[in-house]
Amino acid sequence: MKLINKKIQKVALVNPNFITKSITDKFTIPALGLEYIAANILDLVKVKIIDGKVRNLNLKEIMKEINEFRPDIVGISCCFTIGINFALKIAKESKKYGYSTVLGGWHPSFVHSEILKFPFVDVIVRGEGEITFREIIKNKNLEEIKGISYKNNGSIINNQDRPLIKDLNKLPFPARKLRNSNSYFQIFQMPIDVIETSRGCPFKCTFCNIHQFYRGIYRTKNTERVIQELKIISSQKKRMNVLIVDDNFTANMKRVEEICDIIIKEGIKLDLICQSRIDVIEKNPNVIKKMSKAGFWLFFLGIESFNQTSLNNIQKKVKFRDIIKAIKILHDNNIVIIGSLLVGSNLDEEEKDTNLMIKIVKKLKIDFPLYSVMTPLPGTKFRDIMIEKDYLLSHNWNEYNFTTAVNRLNKLSKEELERLLSKAYYYAYFNRGWKDTLIRLYKRKGLHFLLNPSKIFSAIKDFLNFFIDIRRMKEKIE
Repeated sequence: MKLINKKIQKVALVNPNFITKSITDKFTIPALGLEYIAANILDLVKVKIIDGKVRNLNLKEIMKEINEFRPDIVGISCCFTIGINFALKIAKESKKYGYSTVLGGWHPSFVHSEILKFPFVDVIVRGEGEITFREIIKNKNLEEIKGISYKNNGSIINNQDRPLIKDLNKLPFPARKLRNSNSYFQIFQMPIDVIETSRGCPFKCTFCNIHQFYRGIYRTKNTERVIQELKIISSQKKRMNVLIVDDNFTANMKRVEEICDIIIKEGIKLDLICQSRIDVIEKNPNVIKKMSKAGFWLFFLGIESFNQTSLNNIQKKVKFRDIIKAIKILHDNNIVIIGSLLVGSNLDEEEKDTNLMIKIVKKLKIDFPLYSVMTPLPGTKFRDIMIEKDYLLSHNWNEYNFTTAVNRLNKLSKEELERLLSKAYYYAYFNRGWKDTLIRLYKRKGLHFLLNPSKIFSAIKDFLNFFIDIRRMKEKIE
């Protein structure tokens, strides 16, 4: 059984639009996953990438571009649960025009049987998509393709899992040339590109499904490959911010140090951003110093909680003292911190726990706290616990935005969790001082950044809109 009974010539790859009601909604970051998928099939077909998220496109605008391209297949990525309903709308409209539809990404991988019940979804790619999607484009018989789920005479067929890609270095560089020329990729109104240097995470936090998606295996690209791609980006005229999208870039600090040594030796001028765990920072202060010298200026830091019971329950495997030391090490090296923090990370959590978190965030001077209600995403142990206790309150994926509570806890209701999130955000951005953060930004980005009228105006506008939402939150608190 083939997906299409003709030669496949054109493929549209679509990233759906979605809103999480967080400051990160204002970031516009390239759809790197789709660029990797595209790069792996460009020798077979013509490809168009339509990034609805970055370009803030509605369904009508996305369909207009799809219909102008007239693809044989519409491939839709959904790596955020909140985006699945928009993704399904795109699939439904695409099917009306006779296009075959293929969905992939984290969410479809975990709930493939649920999604395939919709008549307008033809195939689900489970797990990594590069090789699997290439075999679909080659129009192999669906029965022969590992890593897919599909329908045959009304029955859902789940083929054998595809083994993870052994050597990530063999993947072609992402197809950056397919980016829309009118797209502006930025974080805090600073131009940005993205790079992937590893996949997976060796840890098993209960709120995260990454280790499930990558089957608990952590794989890296070699140093030479990483440096080669950084050089491609640095060859652009402007000095560029580069977000390393790895879920845990610092998992192997020896490798990180090797990359930094070459960046410093060869004078590669980039402003680098990464995600990191806490414990490796505390254990490797000299590597952090070298990272700062190599251009790393911003860390997305997975703090999650300051309560040791909560940290133990979510299997974070860090100590409170590690958090204190890590933040000091980063700040001593003038590294700005976006700190991820969870409201509702402990079944017995109370309001006093959030109040304590607010005080500690202020004392530690975390530059940009990023609060979320701990959300029971598909594929997580936390979701299993919520279902077992009958605490899960919503199956509406539109509400899985990290600001809407979709569960209750032993001592906190849905309404109380949302109120505490509002309270935490209010004190994090209104009731605080900005002096130390501005000094760090000045040291790392320079006066030209702080005084650039157009960029600052846009950044202030983004923050004001966010602050207005926080003000509404404060009214909710009161």
